[in-house]
Amino acid sequence: MPPAPPATSPRKRPVQARSRATVETILDGAAHILVRDGFDRTTTTRIAEAAGVGVGSLYQYFPSKEAVIAALIDRHATALQAVFDELAPRLAGTLPAEGVAMIVEAATDAHRLHPTLHRVLNEQVPRIGDLARIRDVSAAITTHIATWIATLPLAHGRDPAVLAVLVERSIEAVIHGALADGHDHLPAALHDELVAMLTRHLAPDMPKPGQRISKAS
Repeated sequence: MPPAPPATSPRKRPVQARSRATVETILDGAAHILVRDGFDRTTTTRIAEAAGVGVGSLYQYFPSKEAVIAALIDRHATALQAVFDELAPRLAGTLPAEGVAMIVEAATDAHRLHPTLHRVLNEQVPRIGDLARIRDVSAAITTHIATWIATLPLAHGRDPAVLAVLVERSIEAVIHGALADGHDHLPAALHDELVAMLTRHLAPDMPKPGQRISKAS
């Protein structure tokens, strides 16, 4: 019989400010070790050392390294979603090129939160199972985009939900690749081509802007 998978739920939730600060410190340590050493070489001992806390303190909150990483995934996903939750109301009433540019720049901002950690969480931690949390965030972002696309004058039969998936996945792939390659931002030429490509797909009959569209203030 195969061994039972490690527990990924926290042992207890921090309530007091001091406890919350300890958990945040542990998660910061986990991010450092995960990026530096990779998932397989990450241990609770190394996480505790990087966080500057005793391993006993770590075990008060987390039963395993997998539980620490699951909490780290949740924190990272929450930060990503917050960027798009803030963007959603500002998309209302924007034209395709402007809206697409705002989405691209919001996605770039979200990836800049911790691009290396984002890559490691996606590439090295699927075994934990909590990447479902990242998928939930992707779905929430897609819903925001679909809500905006539904306000555009689309040709009959075009589904905003399908178009939103195309927009979200295209932007994610391009930005993730650029930042994973060592860029600290999306190169301007790549930004312009991505915005132009998605704008043409959403609104093929609209005039194309001749210059880069800046994020609305």
